[in-house]
Amino acid sequence: MQTFYHSRRRALAGLLLSGLMTGQAAFADSPSDIVDLSLGESVQQVTVYSPLQDGGESVAIPEPIAIDAPVEESIDVMPAPIASPSETYSQPILMDAAPCNCCNTPCCTKEKKEAAAAKMKGAYKGVFYANDFSYLNDPCYDGKPMLGDSLKGMYDGKLDIGGEARVRYHDENNMRGLGLTGRDDDFWLTRLRFFANYRVNEYFRLYGEYLYADSGGEIFNNRPIEENRGEIQNLFLDTKLTEDLTLRVGRQELLLGAQRLVSPLDWANTRRTFQGVRGTYIGDNWDVDGFWTNPVNRNASTEDKIDDANENQQFYGVYATRKGLDIGTVDAYYLGYNNDDADFDYHTIGTRVAGDTDGGLLYEFEGGVQFGSNSPGFGDHSAEFITGGLGRKLDFGDWKPTVWFWYDYASGGDDVPAARGDDSFDHLFPLAHKYNGFMDLFGRRNLHDINAQFITPLFSKKVSLLLWYHHFFLDQSTTPYGVTMAPYNAANAAGDKELGQEIDVLFNVNLNARNNVLVGYSHFNAGDYYKTTPGVASSNDADFFYFQYQTQF
Repeated sequence: MQTFYHSRRRALAGLLLSGLMTGQAAFADSPSDIVDLSLGESVQQVTVYSPLQDGGESVAIPEPIAIDAPVEESIDVMPAPIASPSETYSQPILMDAAPCNCCNTPCCTKEKKEAAAAKMKGAYKGVFYANDFSYLNDPCYDGKPMLGDSLKGMYDGKLDIGGEARVRYHDENNMRGLGLTGRDDDFWLTRLRFFANYRVNEYFRLYGEYLYADSGGEIFNNRPIEENRGEIQNLFLDTKLTEDLTLRVGRQELLLGAQRLVSPLDWANTRRTFQGVRGTYIGDNWDVDGFWTNPVNRNASTEDKIDDANENQQFYGVYATRKGLDIGTVDAYYLGYNNDDADFDYHTIGTRVAGDTDGGLLYEFEGGVQFGSNSPGFGDHSAEFITGGLGRKLDFGDWKPTVWFWYDYASGGDDVPAARGDDSFDHLFPLAHKYNGFMDLFGRRNLHDINAQFITPLFSKKVSLLLWYHHFFLDQSTTPYGVTMAPYNAANAAGDKELGQEIDVLFNVNLNARNNVLVGYSHFNAGDYYKTTPGVASSNDADFFYFQYQTQF
């Protein structure tokens, strides 16, 4: 077994090394110089990009940084971008070559060359079925070859093959498990993804994606989201019904809006996926996504087998995005979640607005109400959440940092003992790591989070620094909930509502558009809740250090 384990490590190391060598070859003077400061997709990315682009598909705060949005020469920071249905649904396309077939001809202006380079940098999206490699057929693109370019547009432009390799080191102090646990651990996480996208003709498309996730070196048992030794992550058929309407059937990841409620959860070593039916309408003014799915739940007892969809859980809804408004991007949605395993049935109605003003003010607001039936004994469900953020890009000559101030609220119930199906807000299937602290101590439930972030380029356009401060409080004097929505200390009422303060420091290094490094450190200062409430596992502070390298091909 040890031999098999080490052989897997050597295979992954070889792939990572090849990606790094490719990155070094293109590092110096290619158009892949990174001018966006996205904090990657695996972290969830605090995306730094130029003025709001509707439907831009960046994902915010740490995710190793996959460059999700087109990169502009001016760097601005916007709220966690919105992936509209058109973004998350669109299939990779290779366009026909333009009449001008040489990048040095007059028709390839500076603007066209920059646009082609930006497309190259943004080719990989938050969901790989939305990747766009059309820059390879753009006569105005003259960048150096990237690893995997030759595998795109094969068989007369019908087939794209590619993937991603990622390795991350964790050193966790007093937080191994969920919440403050009194346990320390350090370990390695590795992940491989491979995809194939086949355009049968103008009406049909087949997409498949395989994922392999492993962990090693830990003292304690790994978390369910850290290990999955072979998974069909995506496998679906797209059928174009009309010019504007497409039907998708099969296993598929979901990424909607700013990922506060629906996300593939890229920070996790495994990724979340669903199985079902989805229809997408892309119009002139509206993009509308409707879906009915079953979550594909990770089953730790079958780590070497493909997981099945959980037919005891139904997740469905409608998500709409209005484009072209002066106020910015506007989303409206209904999401239904019926969970027979925990015996609750929730319905969420919400909206989101994000944009900027002529005066340079950045803003994002999202909120919703949730109603339905709680688990037996908890009565009817009534809950809500609100998020608001204001930011501004500062200008000090060559130094242009961006600051944001945020408030996050998710209602809590007054039930003791607490449970997943009580009267607190349920955050559904989010990218929680992206918003409520990189240590993942708290989920969006029974929570107030007053936070501020500072983002700045360092040394060059390829390196950025993120500082993020959080002050957490309980809404009701019961218990905090983890990112899985499980109560931390279910049987005991809180002695105090102050949970504590967290500071996150993240360095993001974009070696080039396909190779990225993250280095981060977070510290949590335990508040009075942990010092005054019986039954907590630990009242000490916690620390988290991590290092990550990712290559895409």
